[in-house]
Amino acid sequence: MSANEMKAGELKWVYARAFANSLSDGMVSPFIYVYALRIGASPSEVGWMRSFNNLFTYGLQIPWGRLADRLNSRVSLIVFADVVASLLWIPIALTLDPKLLSLSLSLHFLVASASVPAWNALLGALIPAPVRGFALSTVSTASLSGSLIATAASGPLMDLSGGSPLVPVSLAAISGSFGSVLLLRVREPKVKKTAKLGDIASLFKMSEIPKLLSENADFELFIKLTALQGFFMTFAWPLFSVTMAETLNLSMTEVGILSIINILTTMLAQPLMGRLVDRFGKMSIMFLHYISLPIVPLSYALVSDFLQLAACNVLFGVVISSSGISVSAYLLDIVPEERVSEFIATYNMVLGISYFMGSAFGGNFTELARAVLGKRLGLQVGYAISTLGRLVSGLMFLKIKKGR
Repeated sequence: MSANEMKAGELKWVYARAFANSLSDGMVSPFIYVYALRIGASPSEVGWMRSFNNLFTYGLQIPWGRLADRLNSRVSLIVFADVVASLLWIPIALTLDPKLLSLSLSLHFLVASASVPAWNALLGALIPAPVRGFALSTVSTASLSGSLIATAASGPLMDLSGGSPLVPVSLAAISGSFGSVLLLRVREPKVKKTAKLGDIASLFKMSEIPKLLSENADFELFIKLTALQGFFMTFAWPLFSVTMAETLNLSMTEVGILSIINILTTMLAQPLMGRLVDRFGKMSIMFLHYISLPIVPLSYALVSDFLQLAACNVLFGVVISSSGISVSAYLLDIVPEERVSEFIATYNMVLGISYFMGSAFGGNFTELARAVLGKRLGLQVGYAISTLGRLVSGLMFLKIKKGR
């Protein structure tokens, strides 16, 4: 069945999966690192947890994408990955050992990442071109709605349970599994295999990447700068959880509110950023985005209570919204139109490696600095490194050239 022959009624299963998957993730993800610190995880352990999340989410898109192209059914891969990843939330909630939690989370992130390229490919294959814009915006709205509802409910549920994530995690396992199974109702277009499934080693072949980078000087420069900036950006991510869990001692409800403020502000600021891109150009807004990123760790270093951090999250949402349109548009400008997927997958893989290293270094360095300098000063030094690194790498984006 071709995409153009697809019945509009089948899109409801696509929307249902988008909503349920985000509902499942939103029940746990905004809280898991604060929870890890509450059960005794160190900053370095939180750094490793975030590192493997980053690596699997971004860095494995090329091999997972190749696997999706070789299977007869992308739906099968999505359903399998979603159900297993959803069920893996349960042992995560039952462990009080930080090391076991880290191992379980890594396994969850690994399995969950398998569905990402297959899901994107399925959307492209299923949704007819005449309604693609509307359908994709509806998918985005369904995902956002699921995240907001889950985050708003999960924080209070955890607080009422004495900090235990068991109830939200159970709901996450149910919603994620059920939503994915609904996707089996979709009649999927047949996929032409690009290679034999048995050739597993070729899934991880990366020898062509240096050649790909050398073919496009603009892309090579941009990917190097974003990798450097990504390292210093993610350097602070484990530190944010430490501030929320230890310095400010926030409740899970307050952690959820911060996430909701961030999501809503990002969503509401998107139309404004679109108009600013049209007026001032994507290059100007993209540079504004990167040069604004030091505000985030600097704010976390200075805040002293929940209300101050909540106010800062409004600004953070605006900063985040400036990247979605400008960075994506610039990437599409500098890569060959006939090889967009290949270049974007490479970009995501390099970012995944950069993010992996940034969070790992940030968590481990801050733990060492806190042991030597004291908890408060050591944390401030970590934030200072991230702030300075973001500022310097942000200024370096002045080197990039205007795209098409």
